[in-house]
Amino acid sequence: MAHVIGLSEKRQADAALVVTEAATNILKYAGHGEITVRNYDEGGTQGLEIIVLDRGPGIANLTSAMKDGFSTGGSLGAGLGTIQRHATHFDLYSVAGKGTALLAQIANASTALADRFQVGVKATPKSGQDVCGDAWGVRRVNGKLWATLLDGLGHGPMAAEASNRAVGVFLQADPADQPADVLRRAHQGIKSTRGAVMAVAMFDADQRVLSFAGVGNIVGIVTGGDEAQHLISTDGTVGYNMRTVRPSEAPWTKGSVFIATTDGLSTRWNLTRHPGLVQCHSSLIASVLHRDFARDADDATIIVVKAC
Repeated sequence: MAHVIGLSEKRQADAALVVTEAATNILKYAGHGEITVRNYDEGGTQGLEIIVLDRGPGIANLTSAMKDGFSTGGSLGAGLGTIQRHATHFDLYSVAGKGTALLAQIANASTALADRFQVGVKATPKSGQDVCGDAWGVRRVNGKLWATLLDGLGHGPMAAEASNRAVGVFLQADPADQPADVLRRAHQGIKSTRGAVMAVAMFDADQRVLSFAGVGNIVGIVTGGDEAQHLISTDGTVGYNMRTVRPSEAPWTKGSVFIATTDGLSTRWNLTRHPGLVQCHSSLIASVLHRDFARDADDATIIVVKAC
């Protein structure tokens, strides 16, 4: 993957080393876990993003664990420090007894241009399915960031058809539209499908406002750290039975975090079990919440947008 996206030979070697060290740590300390790899684009910089998750004992002292020579497993203790040195961007989240999550981004450029928005997503299909019936989309228009999240009714290819077609409507929407307008366009555009629940958010950093509209059971919140504001959706199904859409707004300032989930994540998900998580990279936030609250019996998707 590093070769395909154009990373230098050195950066390709860095990626291989990071994955090797991360896998070694999982086997040594947690027994099992997962590593996901994707390409990313932040601030015009493209690279490889590596997310490492486990449900092991966690790290009691993160400061000590980052020092070379520190080890609780009888090794040289160079793993986390090595990963950090070979990554363009590094982030780590761990709570003792609740597992560890690590993010390493690797790019040719050492720094990215300043970006006002940071986006993270984690999506998985229902266990036994090859196709996820959820879908999401992001677009940037006139300095604003738009995001949408959908859950097609049911599972599999027909659910995916409904949700993906709605994403297409979202991506082609008029820049002058509001989130409620996009929902109405999507309602007309996917009437030949089985329908979907859908939420649309528009982030305006200049006006410091988040505009939101949703139909169905997409759960959305915006938080600044201590308190979370729930964003209310209207009952109904886009493409089938959509009532009057009631838009809402919330403050959007530096450090604000927007989180939206489909019902594949337990409705009891919250941030109280994860102190300090909202300070992490958006991709790490999404991956940790998905790890701890996603259900195998349904498609499960979470999108996180952070104001930088």
